[in-house]
Amino acid sequence: MKNICITTVICAYLRASLRNLWKTLVSCCILTFLFHASFHGFTVLADERTVIVIQSQPIAAYNEAIKGFEESCKRNNVSIAGVYDLKGDIDEGKGVIKNIKDNKQKPDLILAVGILATTLVKEQFTNIPIIFCMVINHERFNLEGSNITGISSEASIRDQFGILKELLGTGKNVGVIYDPKETGGIISEAVSIAGKSNFNLVKTEVTSGDQVASALKNMVNKIDALWIVPDGTVVTKESLEIILKMSLKHRLPVFCTSSAIVRAGALVSISPDYRQTGIQAAQLARTLLNNSTVISLGVKQPDQLKVTLNTQTAGVIRVDISPLRSRPDVVLYP
Repeated sequence: MKNICITTVICAYLRASLRNLWKTLVSCCILTFLFHASFHGFTVLADERTVIVIQSQPIAAYNEAIKGFEESCKRNNVSIAGVYDLKGDIDEGKGVIKNIKDNKQKPDLILAVGILATTLVKEQFTNIPIIFCMVINHERFNLEGSNITGISSEASIRDQFGILKELLGTGKNVGVIYDPKETGGIISEAVSIAGKSNFNLVKTEVTSGDQVASALKNMVNKIDALWIVPDGTVVTKESLEIILKMSLKHRLPVFCTSSAIVRAGALVSISPDYRQTGIQAAQLARTLLNNSTVISLGVKQPDQLKVTLNTQTAGVIRVDISPLRSRPDVVLYP
């Protein structure tokens, strides 16, 4: 009986010792883990890169670009800290900018979508890399800067005339109405490119929207197609109505860089794919975030284009659009 008691005591002692040993081992493991976590954790937190998105207003094209940006960032482990909508209001924009600047944790990069967001961000953040997109005719707005990267919202002139060549062939007279203060640089570049593509560019200068109708009337019988450039003087609601009405009457193909103008009656547009623009912006963001010595990559041409054709207009003006129907990037409207 005495031996049984001693055995019981010894067993109890051993069990207690093992429990204590196990607790000690667990404690050591936890302390080791916490040590490494605290030691390495600061590096992880310090290296974590965050991006914010600021959009000028909630329109479909901007939302599509932002969606592509978010999807690509997620795939590449880039953290988006917030998406801010300025609602097309400059005072709203100033308030958003102030809140961002007052925040102790500054973003490592800003994506600005649209001209209002881009101009405000450019003025207020000079040491943070900025990527802008969805800014029509960005050359007008002096968006250059040591921390500015951008994606053009227009297809290159070469691409535009390449599509026109596929559709109409060569040896055509192409008319363009423009304000030299708005798009003089674009037209100067276009003269050479059109010539190399065997087109003759027929130019007419205007200084106000009121002159557009007479300018078109004077050239309509001398041209085989009309090119609408993103010119703020020429492209107004009133002038577009005149241009599209007159072009239909004279069976004149109109090409441009806006699918919205095609939906209004133009024949064809060559424009960026907005979702792909967002994906391209995310790729540029990743490049900038991974190289702290580079804060600007310049302004890039869009990676992927979309060709929109108005089939009803094609029928009215009797233009064969079959040369473009087989392209993978074609959208037929309606």
